[in-house]
Order: sequence, then structure tokens, then C-alpha cells
Amino acid sequence: MNTQSSMSSPTAEVSHFSRLAPFIREYVYEKKWFSLRDIQEAAIAEILGGDGHILIGAGTASGKTEACFIPVVSLLCENKPSSVGALYIGPLKALINDQARRLESLMEQAALPLWRWHGDISAHHKKSLLQNPSGILQITPESLEALLLRSSGMIRAMFASLSFVIIDEVHSFLGSERGSQILCQLARIEESALCRPRRIGLSATLGDYAQAMEWLCRGSGRVISGCSASLIREGKNRRRIRIAVDHFNRAEDGAYHETLYHEVLGRRSIIFTNSRIEAEETIAAMKDISARRRDNDRFFVHHGSISASLRSETERELKDSTGPVTVAATATLELGIDIGKLDRVIQIGPPLSVSAFVQRLGRSGRLRGTPEIYFTAAEDSGIAWGLVKTIAIIELYLKDKWIEQGEENPLPYSLLVHQTLSVICSLGVHSPSALRRRILSLPAFVNFSEDDFNQLMNHLISADLLEKTAEGGIIAGLEAGRLTSHYSFYSVFADTAEYRVVSDGREIGHINFIPPEGANIVLAGRYWKVDLVLRREKEVVVSAGDAGSRQLWTGGGAELHKTAAQRMRKVLAEKTEYPYLSARALSRLSESRKLAKLHRICEDIFINAEINFSREPTNSYLRYDTNIEEPQSFVIFPWLGSRGMRTLLLVLQNGDYRKTLGIHSVSRENELSVSVSSTLALPRFKTELAEILKNHTTVESLYPLIDPAKIPLTGKFDPYLPTQALVRQYAAAMLDAEEISNEELGIRNFIPHC
Repeated sequence: MNTQSSMSSPTAEVSHFSRLAPFIREYVYEKKWFSLRDIQEAAIAEILGGDGHILIGAGTASGKTEACFIPVVSLLCENKPSSVGALYIGPLKALINDQARRLESLMEQAALPLWRWHGDISAHHKKSLLQNPSGILQITPESLEALLLRSSGMIRAMFASLSFVIIDEVHSFLGSERGSQILCQLARIEESALCRPRRIGLSATLGDYAQAMEWLCRGSGRVISGCSASLIREGKNRRRIRIAVDHFNRAEDGAYHETLYHEVLGRRSIIFTNSRIEAEETIAAMKDISARRRDNDRFFVHHGSISASLRSETERELKDSTGPVTVAATATLELGIDIGKLDRVIQIGPPLSVSAFVQRLGRSGRLRGTPEIYFTAAEDSGIAWGLVKTIAIIELYLKDKWIEQGEENPLPYSLLVHQTLSVICSLGVHSPSALRRRILSLPAFVNFSEDDFNQLMNHLISADLLEKTAEGGIIAGLEAGRLTSHYSFYSVFADTAEYRVVSDGREIGHINFIPPEGANIVLAGRYWKVDLVLRREKEVVVSAGDAGSRQLWTGGGAELHKTAAQRMRKVLAEKTEYPYLSARALSRLSESRKLAKLHRICEDIFINAEINFSREPTNSYLRYDTNIEEPQSFVIFPWLGSRGMRTLLLVLQNGDYRKTLGIHSVSRENELSVSVSSTLALPRFKTELAEILKNHTTVESLYPLIDPAKIPLTGKFDPYLPTQALVRQYAAAMLDAEEISNEELGIRNFIPHC
């Protein structure tokens, strides 16, 4: 399969190379770039000749950075700005540092300063920028929040002649609270500095370009109605990619690691894992094999728990060394920092999403090489769900040309609190009406009514986050002052860096994630069951856990899109033999398909719960008789996405509905199924469930089913929200009434359309 790229000469008939500033043309010649790519030609033409926003979508190492910065720098040199002329927003400090190195010589020839602003930059450097705002500023969203909060009086002078805002890795912001934060920040800058900059978005991994362009335009003073943006994509010439999928039974751990070692031996590779623990365990196994073989140890780990200095050393090893090197990483190496040439990328377990797969694939085959990715995993016997998910994700990209895109929370209450505190602490006293107007004008909060904000404002006053003066004005409260005085405020991420783990009052250690209550974790060489999570105290209370349990919570996770769930069903139901499967993987897939067919999980929603997916079914079947004295057990396999499954489980766990459905017990089996025990005969259970689901076709209809005490507090300011706000935010972001309204669910068998 292929990605797209194309090239054309700067001397072609329709070339815009001559429109660039002379020193830039000289810079290109010095670099010995004998041609500009089509993506660069198109971007230069649009940036030099247009006045709207631009989205540039092209693969990794396609020249997006040059396509954007060369014409921007050319224009800034023609009309020297009296302030910062271009604002570059990147998701990672490492990416900003990498881009700065790439642009250094160009900026020197342009005689324009290139400023970096993030947590590792000195106060002296930042002070110099504030005293002489100019050139191009590269910054993270968190540092931009700090700038708006701490230096609000200088924002007008800093950005008075801001012409461009460049947002890199747009896909990483879409549908996220961090992306909504950026839109709020840009609106605040435009209001304070009275500027109307053009926005340029860059991305290598987009599924819905229209959605991305709408996001890029949102809240911009240049857009009166609709979306005023141009899309620039790569041409139709395609590059081949190499994909191989291998698979092992978990009992073959030794063979699994030996094979993995052989796949990285003598190569430059990144091994992507879905958790930090898995990355650590993988490299430990590789080092152990290397020591036994007396090979040269060139194995490293890169993830968020590793110190910044060690991560930087690993990045330099990848970029600057020439010999074999292997790094196990989580998402920290997904984004586009320059890591040099890789021979291949390896993925352990299924990718978390199609987007993650495409992003990781793009890390190899840079500079017009052939991208190469090797999938491997070890699973227990039975249906190999990880293998099925891996194939589904590959097929969605290769055959269906589909990439999921983040779904934005329409009611981001936690962000609403964050931006309210940031504005009130930076700009000072507001009347209630002025504060309401200012906050609700920000693009992330279009779905909030004045009543919504008034209720929240009163609650924040009672929580001492806001305070009402004797004259009726609103100012920051004592609690707000405490929160905003710490650097952790700038990020919209919940602060999960350090949670103290205790058992019987004794400290066991610390973890950097929030596990759900009832889950198992491993710490200090022992297994622990999570009894209680005290978020404000940052404490996790545990008791002795089951050493035999493999269901260990390692932090994080990813949402399964309903399209991916349906594609998994299709993989199990169809007979296709995918050419990229190894003999082992093909054998496991055949075994999985046989078991799925025997148990009819692709044909029926309701499956006998007494089945064992590692063997053929017994003579025990679901009972359809109307007089059932003992509960019968079954598994519901509706092939919904994470939001749909979460919604279905919410319905089944409701106390009143449990009585109606005769439910004795209900539990989540895995990300695709729910186990139920009921005294009702199956036909009646289906009918009753169908009637119940008819009452829940809107997200508002789900509010009464939600127990506020059980809502996971994932947002930074969730603990400060009133109950109703917490319920509304959770329902809007985590549930999907439309997905469970499929009338086939609970009425008749689900018939696959393969």
C-alpha cells in the first residue's frame, strides 16, 4: 500500500519559486534542493497570494515545515513586523527544539529572531522576548497559557502585528481539550492585540479534512461565517509500504522475545508499545537476550516517566548515530521530531487507533524510503482479539481509506473553569455580565447558555475559586490564587504525576496514573487491588490483590471507535487471507474464526455465557422457554464502540431497569461485550430491553441514569464542578445514545453485512 508524494522543479512552467525573497532562493540553492515538491509549490502560492487560513496535509518527511515556513519568512522579511510576526504552536517541547534546529540557518539569513518559549527555556531568554517582541515565537499551549496569565499587560505589544499562527500536528489537538484550549488562547490574543492573523495547520494524519479545516477557522476574526480555509494535500503518486503481522501464544513467551530480538538485530528500530510498563518489560527482555549472546547493548526506553535529559539523549542517539539502535517507546515518539532514518517500526499489540497506526508507520521510510512496520504480540489461547483488532485497523487504512478523528466534547465544563480562572487572574475584576460575555464568546463554549455560566459562577464563588466584591464585581478567590500560582495550572491535563499508594496506613510507593477502583496494579513486586482513589489527597488505598490475575491496570487506554468495532466483526466473519500475515498469525486467525463461527458471535447479539472461547461449545444453550426459575447467563455482543458500550452498560446497571429485565448480575467482559445473568426468557428480555432503549434516544435522557459518585474525575477541574455540570459533561463526552438506539439491539439477531 502507499502514501502520496510528488515532486516538481522550481523552473516548471507554473513555479512560484521566483516570488520568494532573494536570500531564500539562495538558501534553497545552498541546500542543493534541485526541486520543490508539489506540496511546497502549492503552499508557497497560497501563502504568498491568498489571505485565508490554510491546512497542509502531507505525510511525514514530505516537506511540510519548509512548505509553510519558507513563504512565511519571505513575507515577514518583506514587511518587517513591529511585534512577533508568526506564532508557532507545537504539542511537544522536543518538537519545538527540533524545528528550531531545522530553521536556524534560514532565520539567520533572514535576520529574523527565532524565539523558543517552554519550560526548559531560561527566564533571561523569555525576558529578552518581552522587551523586544519580534520574529517568530515557538511555544507549547501550556507556555502560551502562562504567557497570557502572567504577562497579560504585554500581549498587545507582543502580538500587535501578528500575521500568522502555525499549528503543527493538528491531528493531535482535534477533539481534545488541549485543542479547545488553543482556540480559546488565540481568541484571547486577537481580542487583546486587535490582530487578525492567518492560521496555517500542518498534519500528516487526518481522516476528515473538512472537520480539521472547520476547527482551524473556529473563533478567528478573519472568518465572519462558515469556514474560510484552503486545503493543500499531496499529489496522487503513491509510495509502497511494507507490513508484516506475526503472532504468538502467550505460553511461547521465550520464542516471542527471541523472534522480536531477531527482528531488531542489526537494524535501527522503534518498538512502539501501548503502555510504559510494556516498553520497560520489552527492553528488559531485549537487554537480557543481548547479554546472553554477548551482543552490543544498543537498547533504550523513551516515555513520559523518563527524565527529560534521558529522553533527549535517546533522541540524539536515534538522530545522530549511524549504527543499529532500538528504542521502545509509547506515544512520546509518535509526533514529528526528527529522529533520522529508521529501518523499521515495530508495534507490540494492536495499535490504539488507525490514527496512531498511520503516525507510527510514518516514522520509518523517511526521505522517500519505504515505510516498514512489523506487528507482533503474544495472547492467550482462544479468540485472538488483539490480532483481530490489528487486522481491522490495517484494513480500515489500506482498504477503506478511513482514519478516525477525535470527537470534541460539546460541554467542556472543566475547561470552562480553567479559562474563567485564567481570564479573571490575568485581567482582574469583571462585572458578572462582562465576565460572562467574555468567557462565552470563546469558541470552545458556544454550547453553554447564560444560565449555565451563571450557575457555574455561583458555584465557583461558594468554592472560593471566585469572590464577589462589595461593589458586586468578580475577582479571583483564595483557592484560585493558590491554583494559578503553580505551573501545573497552565496545562488542561489532569495532574496525575504522583499518587501515593497506601495499604493499612503504610506507604507502598507512588504511581503516575489513576487506576479505577476494583482494578489490580503491581507495585513493589506485589499485586494490589485498588479499594479507594482519593483524588484531592492524591492517594490510592489498596489491599492484597490476586497474584494470578492478568487484568492489571497499567494506566491510560484508548477509545474504540464504532467503525473499528464493526471492522473487527467483519474480520472474524469474512474468509479473506490477508497477505501480510505470517503463518503463525494466519493460523491464529483461522482458529479465532472457527471459534467465532461455532459460538455465532458474528451472527447473534446474545451468546451463551457458559461458552469457553478457547474450545468448541458444549451442549448448553440459551433457554427460550417462558418459565425460568434459575437465572440464565449470556453475553451481549453488540459490536459497539466504547461510547456505545459504556451507554449500554449504564442502562443495564440501572436499579429500576435491572428489576424490569430480571438481572441478577451484569459486568463488562471486554471492550466488545457485556455479561448478564437474568431470570427472564430471552425473547422477553430482548423485548423489554428494546422498550427501555426507546426511552433513551438523546444524551439528555441518560442524565437520570448517571450516578455522580461513580463518574471518573478525568478533567483537571472536575472536582470543583457542581453535580449537574459533572453529569452533563460526562454524558456529552463519554456516552452515545444514538449508538444504542439501533433497534436491532435487543429485538432480533444482528445479521452481518460482509
